[in-house]
Amino acid sequence: MTNLKFFLGYPVKFKKLCSVFPPTVEDAVSLDEFSIYQGLLTMSQEDIEDQMKDQHLQTYPTPLEALLGNAYYNDKIKALLKEAFKFFIHEEVNFLFDQKAILIGNIEEVLANAKTMDDLRLINEENFFDFQNLVRESCGLKAAEKPNPNENPKIKRMKALARERDRIKAKSGQGIRFDTTIVSICCMNLGLNPLNIGKLSYCALTQLMNTYQKKEKYQLDIDSLLAGADSKKVKPKYWINNE
Repeated sequence: MTNLKFFLGYPVKFKKLCSVFPPTVEDAVSLDEFSIYQGLLTMSQEDIEDQMKDQHLQTYPTPLEALLGNAYYNDKIKALLKEAFKFFIHEEVNFLFDQKAILIGNIEEVLANAKTMDDLRLINEENFFDFQNLVRESCGLKAAEKPNPNENPKIKRMKALARERDRIKAKSGQGIRFDTTIVSICCMNLGLNPLNIGKLSYCALTQLMNTYQKKEKYQLDIDSLLAGADSKKVKPKYWINNE
């Protein structure tokens, strides 16, 4: 389901803690760190296990534990993480390592105004997964599913192999590149051109491209049938649906 607020470039509130602001096409093009910010805040449990698979650990850190661990031991990553949060929520954050939490807001102002712990806006293990999914959604990415601790090992291994194939495919340059997507959408008679497409939300770019491809596929199938194609092999699927 399309989040219309993100699609149109509006922020979405995350509980009573903060708002997540969708990046624009201009952000993705002009900001060299954009993909780094996105990757840091959307690293999943499966990503962590894939990266650490050679260590053969009994238990793996959660995404929040990995994020806090990286910030604790590496000042450069800590600075990038602070920038990433500022980019997506437009607020400062501070890392509370002992509490395994992230404090939202200027720490001096927060401590001066907070009367109890309930007044603190904290991202922790209870809500970090949902926060990550909202960030994913703001970038046009699919929401992650919570890992199943009781998942069949064979199924888990098959999923890991599929992720590895996807990574190899991405590195090989297969699929439509970002620059190709931008140029193509400028040629779709949608009123978008090099002068204004930068203001479009990043997630809208992906959804527009996917929907336009469905529309073209539907029209191609219709034309094929009219030209005498086998109706048992060509089955047009109408492009407007709630997938």
